[in-house]
Amino acid sequence: MKDTVFYWSAFTPLLLLTWVFQHIPGLRRWWGLAAATMLAVLVTGVVLLPWMPAPLPWWSASLSADFSIVMAALMLIAILQRASGCTFLTRCEWQTAWIFGACAAVVLYSSAFGVGPQNFDAYALGWPWLFWRESLWLFGSCALVAAFLTWRGNRFGYLLLLAVAAHIGRFQESENFWDYIVDPLYAAVSLMAVFWILGSRVFRRASSRP
Repeated sequence: MKDTVFYWSAFTPLLLLTWVFQHIPGLRRWWGLAAATMLAVLVTGVVLLPWMPAPLPWWSASLSADFSIVMAALMLIAILQRASGCTFLTRCEWQTAWIFGACAAVVLYSSAFGVGPQNFDAYALGWPWLFWRESLWLFGSCALVAAFLTWRGNRFGYLLLLAVAAHIGRFQESENFWDYIVDPLYAAVSLMAVFWILGSRVFRRASSRP
């Protein structure tokens, strides 16, 4: 378990760095992956040096939370799509990912801002040992959404199934199910994407009117 957390804490920031490298002018497609690979070798060497007081991944984990399983998978797919030119998720499937992330963000973070029933903490529902019945509803709902999307041929459902499996296997340090399906970055990007989608549709409808 400890080794898994260590490597996951190193892998998730590397995904973000790779995505950033790919969007630097002149470092497109496989050049972005090549630059990220060189960076990974450098980071690995620094981590293995015995004079480090603490491993680099633990520094990253202490400064910021890791990506959720869903966000890490989306980031990896975005990197591979840009590098290879292949389509792993269609536009509709990306929109599904943003809509799901926005809905999860509203449900999770609204209680943190005092919206909803008094003294209601949505995050607490993710602890199976604290509220096992409510946690079962949350876990089951996500599993049903994943199964429905998979049945409909929407490949985003596989990412949700991956998050469910990762939670069962305790892949991350946290035992809270919310941490496997949504994180602040995924929530922020999803909300902005949904607003952009809705705004674009309203603009197109307004433009199409005589």
